[in-house]
Amino acid sequence: MPRVRWSDLQARRREQFIAMMERGTLKRLPRTRPRDPEEERVLSLLVRLRWKRWIESGKLVILGPRRWRLQLGETPQSPQNDER
Repeated sequence: MPRVRWSDLQARRREQFIAMMERGTLKRLPRTRPRDPEEERVLSLLVRLRWKRWIESGKLVILGPRRWRLQLGETPQSPQNDER
């Protein structure tokens, strides 16, 4: 069995990893361990509170029963206030 230096092996694996990332062939695997019920409850509560905060601030607009719009970034200025 040929001897391999650990640093050479790491460098080769790093190159393979970077190539896979650039090609987009490396995907994150889904979670396999089920969530703890307490963790699930806390995460659900945090999501509901975030959505409520977004609706109150106007960042999230509900357009219909299955349609909504989320304003990302800063809110755009109206054209009349835009001085160019």
